[in-house]
Amino acid sequence: MRAATLIASKDLKLRVRDRSAFIVGIIAPLGLAFIFNLVLGGIAEGDFVPVFSITNLDQGTVGEGFVSVLDEIDAGGVIDVAERPGSLEAAEQLAEDGTVAAAIVIPAGFSEAVQSGGESSVVVVTNSDSPTSGEIARSIAAGFVAEIRTAQLAVETAAISAGGALTPAEIGRVAEAASAGLPQVISVGSFETVKRELDLATFFAASMSVFFLFFTVSFGVNGLLEERQQGTLNRLLGAPIRSMSIVAGKALVSFVLGIVSMTILIVASSLLLGSNWGNPIGVGALVVAGVVAATGLMMVVAAFAKTPEQAGNLMAILAVGLGMLGGIFFPTGLGTGLLSYLAYVSPHRWFLLGMTDLAAGDAVSSIIPAVGGLLAFAAVGWGIAIAKFRSTGIAL
Repeated sequence: MRAATLIASKDLKLRVRDRSAFIVGIIAPLGLAFIFNLVLGGIAEGDFVPVFSITNLDQGTVGEGFVSVLDEIDAGGVIDVAERPGSLEAAEQLAEDGTVAAAIVIPAGFSEAVQSGGESSVVVVTNSDSPTSGEIARSIAAGFVAEIRTAQLAVETAAISAGGALTPAEIGRVAEAASAGLPQVISVGSFETVKRELDLATFFAASMSVFFLFFTVSFGVNGLLEERQQGTLNRLLGAPIRSMSIVAGKALVSFVLGIVSMTILIVASSLLLGSNWGNPIGVGALVVAGVVAATGLMMVVAAFAKTPEQAGNLMAILAVGLGMLGGIFFPTGLGTGLLSYLAYVSPHRWFLLGMTDLAAGDAVSSIIPAVGGLLAFAAVGWGIAIAKFRSTGIAL
């Protein structure tokens, strides 16, 4: 163990002097996380509130009722009723110049058409850059009309059953009961969803950290090839130390670089970007498992590559390929198709899954599958690397 420590100490001093590990392990991931968060941070799900205008050209009871519904939804913070123009032309102009995302216009005769069972519809003028807001406005209008239609049908059915002898008070009670049994047009509140995602600041900090982790640990394992190219590996093998100590020393360099870089990134992103990494114990377990997994996979490349240059290229391909497969660039659930299953062959995906559970406030035990997945990658990587080293004369 003393020999491995001395080898690791020597390599760490070299990496500190050339500053390459500092740039790749800290500056690059933190900088990219900041840029991604700055550019894409405005699209966070909770920030989306469509801005509408309301124009009531009907002035009937149904039209006034629809305006009241929109005002209630506005009060709940789901939409923002910003303008109330008095004409269709003014409403169209607001949508066209982007003042509102969609203009809702209740046409004249709307109340009469709804009450008589005739054709009735609300006009929605949408800004070309806000198609989603237009669909929301149409859905609200359609839900309101459908609720009235259902109440009318209930009254008609009750009247037929009573032989047409319902009093006005009875008609009102039937309509009220029918309306009470219908779902609200929009429900405002918190809902527990099956699919959970990290907030953007945390996602980009975590994804860039684990992405560049593979490049960071490569500095240590690639040292084996550098020793071979410089002719010092044979000297080390001829020294009175076990060959296992040589590989262990290089792996220790990777482990230390990975742990230090991840720790700095976690603290820096929390302070500078407001990232929420979750329970420190769980984060620590994920980081250690991630570093071990990355070291194992990079050690496979070092075992098969002939030169440091070749190893560097192969390590970059492996790191980028696994990172893209694991979904590190965009916070998506990866759907339910083939890609969703392929993502699990990437350690990046397991790391982000564990982070999602921690950021959601789950117990540390919830990340056991993620930690297990990362350690499985480590076991496979180290198993292949050790077998290869034995076949090439570095017997462990």
